Amino acid sequence: MSYVSLEKCSSYSQDEVDKSANKLLSNLGGIQKFIKKGQKVLLKPNLVKAVNPEACATTHPAVIEALIKILKESDCEVLVGDMPFADNTISAMKACGIYGACKKHGAEIAVFDRKIKVKNGNGFVVKEFPLTSYFREADAIINIPKLKTHSQLYFTGAVKNLYSIMPGPRRGFYHLKYSNMEYFANMLLDLYSLLRRKVVLNIMDGVYGMEGNGPCGGTAKFAGILGASADANALDFVMCNLIGLDVSNLPTIHYAKKR
Repeated sequence: MSYVSLEKCSSYSQDEVDKSANKLLSNLGGIQKFIKKGQKVLLKPNLVKAVNPEACATTHPAVIEALIKILKESDCEVLVGDMPFADNTISAMKACGIYGACKKHGAEIAVFDRKIKVKNGNGFVVKEFPLTSYFREADAIINIPKLKTHSQLYFTGAVKNLYSIMPGPRRGFYHLKYSNMEYFANMLLDLYSLLRRKVVLNIMDGVYGMEGNGPCGGTAKFAGILGASADANALDFVMCNLIGLDVSNLPTIHYAKKR
């Protein structure tokens, strides 16, 4: 059985986000249920491009800061990384405020510039993925997506956010090769099935989401919620329903059910 934790959060005031994030994790048994003391933990936000946090295209820095502080209390080595589609990682992190949160609390910036090939023998459509080398180096990964609708996939959530753990132009290749939704959704599910032994927790920033032509071209929309689950599909299912979308239109959920 998969559990999803939800907590209200009415603003990005750091104090309020800290309180909501701690309650969110407490509902699931606390951070210690997912992370061991002293581990190297990679935080994987949605860092799609270099835009300010008010654009609501990226994970808000207040959510990242809250999680860094929680992990530092367990003496974890914290890394924060992603691979924006067009802009470089440092520029994107500075623009959206995550760079400052990392520097403030001693988290390392992880630039996905080195990749490894990882076999995926049980994959339905992809048998090998090029992943950031941090997949091997980190003891655990916490996936921190942004609540957004998506022009291609209907909804961007926890499963889709893991797509950019693949560095470089290969992501664009997969968008073209698997432009058919059945194949694209199953490619994402193949990737998640490979990653989930390291992705121990998924936490969605839904204080403000993006409505419309996501992942970048929509408009900010208040939702006032943080969500968390060890299961990315379960979190996507709940958050999609919560904001009034028809979950039957979400291809990853459709094919996850079939699996």
